[in-house]
Amino acid sequence: MSFTPLFPGMLLDAADRFAQDHAATQDFADTDPIREMGWACTLVSEESGGVGGTLADLGSIVEGLATHGLHLPVVETCAIAPILLQVAAPESSARWLEAVCEGSAKIAPLTALSASLDDITVQAKQLDIGCELTGIVQGVDVSLEATHYLVPALLQGTGEAAIFLVDKERIPAPTTSYRTMEGRRGADFRLEQLTVPALACIARGAEAQRALAQADNAALLLTAADTVAALAALIQQTVNHLKERRQFGVTLSSFQVLRHRTADMYVRYLGAKGLLMHAFQEYESGAASLRRTLHLMKVAQAESARACAESAIQMHGGMGVSEEVLATRLAQRLLASEFRYGDRLTQAARLLAPQDPDAPADESTRAATHLSRSSP
Repeated sequence: MSFTPLFPGMLLDAADRFAQDHAATQDFADTDPIREMGWACTLVSEESGGVGGTLADLGSIVEGLATHGLHLPVVETCAIAPILLQVAAPESSARWLEAVCEGSAKIAPLTALSASLDDITVQAKQLDIGCELTGIVQGVDVSLEATHYLVPALLQGTGEAAIFLVDKERIPAPTTSYRTMEGRRGADFRLEQLTVPALACIARGAEAQRALAQADNAALLLTAADTVAALAALIQQTVNHLKERRQFGVTLSSFQVLRHRTADMYVRYLGAKGLLMHAFQEYESGAASLRRTLHLMKVAQAESARACAESAIQMHGGMGVSEEVLATRLAQRLLASEFRYGDRLTQAARLLAPQDPDAPADESTRAATHLSRSSP
């Protein structure tokens, strides 16, 4: 079995070494490794003090962390937040992006991990002195501390999407905090008539909708890269386990049924990898069919990931339910990834939804952005 890197390079090597050194770390509450490693600046343009990298560069970081089962909110803080800022308000957000790269600001999205970014649950009511935000946001990643939150909302009366940049001090404390399946620190927030100044609204209407669509595309792609990388690592762990464990005087790898089951996992991995590479090519070329491809990829990968996770747990026997085993943590990661940014049922429903033939193509899927580069 061959497992070539998805996004080879120095970024992958650095993320891989970091994940190896911190494999036993479950909580980074007292540190901020994403800023310390400079990953928060990956997608930020050079004019704003960033690296000017691409989504494939972030894919390298995601791959390195996923291979060792280490969780950090890279997708949320390094992809969603800077894309929302740069696409929604490229001029006014420059100082915030500079602050992020300098480390004086830590901006994260106040969005549900389990929902698409355009599935907005917060309502915004316009006031004379600003806006009033009301709504419940469940399943927000709070693994790392943030100084500001980006809050998508729907404007009452018009139904337009808007994006608000809100100081953390204004956000009420979470109503519930918990640990998710794959080890994230999650929380639920209730915003009740939260008053914010008019300047907090950085974008509304078409600009906000375009930013949310591009950020959602990036989130789906990076989550898929995480899934494929975790699949490769899980299969490798399973093969090593079958070679080392013995039963009835022989290694488990000598049992034909287990060999066939492992081969089936590998075929599913190759299919998931092929879908990911195709989706990245469409993303970089600005293909009009990108959204449909992402929906199809999520449905197919979710089924493959669940099947491989269940097979690996069963073939590990009693060890497969111990979180001290890397294969178990990888399986948990794969099961949880199905529900990130819209589960497969949500994606399937969007595929089956009737399309308006007279509606214009999604601008976010037609225009190539500065986040793209040649096919990885």
